[in-house]
Amino acid sequence: MSNQSLLQAAVQAAQAGGAVLLKMAERRHTLTIEAKAERDFVTVADRAAEEVIVKHILQAFPDHQILAEEQTHHHQQASPSSNDSAAVQWIIDPLDGTANFIHGVPNFSVSIAAKQHDRVLAGVVWNPLLQELFTATLGGGAFLNDKPIHVSASSKLREGLIATGFPFRVRHHLDAYCRMFKDFLNAARDLRRFGSAAIDLAYVAAGRFDGYWEYCLNPWDFAAGILLVQEAGGMVSGFAPEENFWETGNLVASNGKLHQPMREIIKSHLA
Repeated sequence: MSNQSLLQAAVQAAQAGGAVLLKMAERRHTLTIEAKAERDFVTVADRAAEEVIVKHILQAFPDHQILAEEQTHHHQQASPSSNDSAAVQWIIDPLDGTANFIHGVPNFSVSIAAKQHDRVLAGVVWNPLLQELFTATLGGGAFLNDKPIHVSASSKLREGLIATGFPFRVRHHLDAYCRMFKDFLNAARDLRRFGSAAIDLAYVAAGRFDGYWEYCLNPWDFAAGILLVQEAGGMVSGFAPEENFWETGNLVASNGKLHQPMREIIKSHLA
């Protein structure tokens, strides 16, 4: 089993899931929407895409573990902290940007990563609307539609276009986040909030964004994206030097040159 074979399976699964999303987007007004939690929604499109993705993965690798956001498939389900570190775990978000999808905003993605021994081996972020396929393998570089990509060369925060996500699930962080937002808005060229963490990270990898930060993400939000950023020459970390973002979900990604100034702004507002 090579990283390339993992990537090939991830690409096929992501594109199959994306086809489901595109078909259902045409009738999004008729789809059933459920609230998993306050301001956190799931549609039948999420679940249908996930079933197709998981089927593709398990056809190629029937003994692998699955960690999928909607957990429609329970065979060998595993948590991110599973003690079986030798097993390959597929971390899947079938629809990253569900709120965008529900409202017809054309910005959502499929994110799939294969992880083993605490390392992401292969990752895919697929934007089916723009037909943009971001791929990476550990040690193999990052690509957009098979062309190599690299993080930006911006060396000053005032030259940077910085992406973020609002902490809508963890509103007790809202005051600190708003202070960070204000400082970033004053320090950077501009800020963006697209509504898909996977796409935000892919855009950092492609040099479209110079940095990105967000509170309390889930592993399926960022597993593929962090490999893209790292393989494109960027940096990924938690908010604090000792922080394990796999556990907290607090994530900073950058081109590397802006990482320290970004973390300094964030640190100044942490309790």
